[in-house]
Amino acid sequence: MIPIRMAADSPEWWQKNDALRAEMGLPQYVPSRFTDGTYVHEAVAELERTHGCDIRLSSHSPSYPSEWAVIVDGAVCLTVVRRRDANANNIYQISADEFRRSIRELVDD
Repeated sequence: MIPIRMAADSPEWWQKNDALRAEMGLPQYVPSRFTDGTYVHEAVAELERTHGCDIRLSSHSPSYPSEWAVIVDGAVCLTVVRRRDANANNIYQISADEFRRSIRELVDD
């Protein structure tokens, strides 16, 4: 089981999202993550900070399931399939280690 952060440990934007979802009777929000449970936004921020690059995930057809391009400083680094869990939260079908390795290979060349 992948550990899910509780609202008290989460950033303010996450807590606000949780409150709105609870108010509307919607399932728990979990930010986009990789198959190992690592949050995408945390891995991206770490890599951008460490390598001084800009990382974006983009899809021309973000339907379900969909293929997303990982774009680093304007160049496509890799593509990855995105699926949704039972609560409609995004899971990119790659581990955080594989994602980091792909980014490092591109920026270190």
